[in-house]
Amino acid sequence: MLIPANRVLDALIKEFDKLRPLLADSGTDGSGAQAVAHALRLMQARQSGDIAALRAQFTALESALDTAAPHLGPHAATQLSALRALLATADDETSLDALESLWRESLAATESLVAAFNSAPASAAARQQAARIFSAWEAGDLTGQMHQAAQKTQGPANEVDITSENLTAYLRARFNEPGLEVTSLTPLAGGFGKQTTIFAVKGQALSGEFVMRRDLGDNAGLDNDCHLIMREYPVIRAAHERGFPAPDALWLDTEHHLLPGGDFIIMRKSEGVIGGNFFGASTEIPTDLADALAGEMAKLHNLEPLRELGDLTDSIRAELWDMDLTACITRYIRNWYSFYLAESHMPSPAITAIYGWLLENVPQRAGKPSLLHGDIGFHNFLFHEGKMSALLDWEFAHLGDPAEELGYVKVTVGASLDWERFIARYTEAGGRPVDAQTLHYFQVWAFMRNATAANIFASRFNDGLVSDLKLTVLPYLHIPNFIRGAQALIESYPP
Repeated sequence: MLIPANRVLDALIKEFDKLRPLLADSGTDGSGAQAVAHALRLMQARQSGDIAALRAQFTALESALDTAAPHLGPHAATQLSALRALLATADDETSLDALESLWRESLAATESLVAAFNSAPASAAARQQAARIFSAWEAGDLTGQMHQAAQKTQGPANEVDITSENLTAYLRARFNEPGLEVTSLTPLAGGFGKQTTIFAVKGQALSGEFVMRRDLGDNAGLDNDCHLIMREYPVIRAAHERGFPAPDALWLDTEHHLLPGGDFIIMRKSEGVIGGNFFGASTEIPTDLADALAGEMAKLHNLEPLRELGDLTDSIRAELWDMDLTACITRYIRNWYSFYLAESHMPSPAITAIYGWLLENVPQRAGKPSLLHGDIGFHNFLFHEGKMSALLDWEFAHLGDPAEELGYVKVTVGASLDWERFIARYTEAGGRPVDAQTLHYFQVWAFMRNATAANIFASRFNDGLVSDLKLTVLPYLHIPNFIRGAQALIESYPP
């Protein structure tokens, strides 16, 4: 198992104490109740796991390598032989901790093998077969790991929870208003990259309902795209000022000595409710709402270049607004692949193999990049009176092909929409047409981008950089679905 037991136990105790009053939210994806229930099952599996279960994982990996070997070509022969020799040493290990350490070493070696294959000459068919084999093996392996255990690692990072008391003290100091009072405060369930808190304030300088969106802490979150609050804030502000329904972000705080922890922004609370999660809507989508979504997406993709953002991130830079679109797509996906390999992550031959396929099949596209939200789905829509009142969470914002956004929406929302009508409304509103093959490609990328982010976030938990218990959900519930979803689309990729 890839999650250390002591990390889960420490986070479980903290989360249970903090969220006990909120256990009624068990139906919400990413809620504290869901995380506690999953963690309890995880601990139960930890107690029942044994060496025999882990040895079965080595056997399954050996079988996958035997199946993949004919497709990897002669360049992989030496590396493959060394990997098989490494796997063979598992028979000599009698300690569970030592065997788990060898398992992680074997995963890293397998990923390295696939990365080397990605860099070597190979046919498109060979890359597709490699992605299929390693995806089937890894998704099954992750699902089955509830019967294994993990080595110990360092304890949780120090964190300061937001409370009515310390938030009141912060706001009183910021506005120099001793009588200002936080009258209610509710941590929000859902989401894996940030902490979100809704609070109400009564005062002269500040009054009403607001939202705090906060980084997980130093070195705890991703630092590409706009994952850091200091980079997300100017994009939200710029989109809002252009008339797009982004939240009304009031200020960014990167000092906050009265609230130690991650940087944060304060936004006015938008009206409405969340309509679902990444995997779909919780109710049927009204036709007028789907039409409005299509129009808003076309509006976003046709915004004049936000050159005032300057060189904000690696994927929002002044020169990218004028870059060839195919080059921009290739650059973005290659940078995500490089980011994944460079970051502390849980070794994943499947993710690595699918990146090989993605870079082999980048679509040829005309035009210039647009601003993309990067995470459009019902988990980030607020609905109010039958309309989309706000598009939340711009942490994946970047410059790219609008077809990428459409592919993402097809994955997250497509099953709940009349897709042909949606595309018609999108193009009528000024959106660029997209061919079926390009749309299909970006559906693969939608799953793979989220698999990559989820993998790195889960690794942050393993490494003790963050103690948010719901991150334990990612390797066992989300990542296998992302991998399987991507591979199913690769299998049906149009010729």
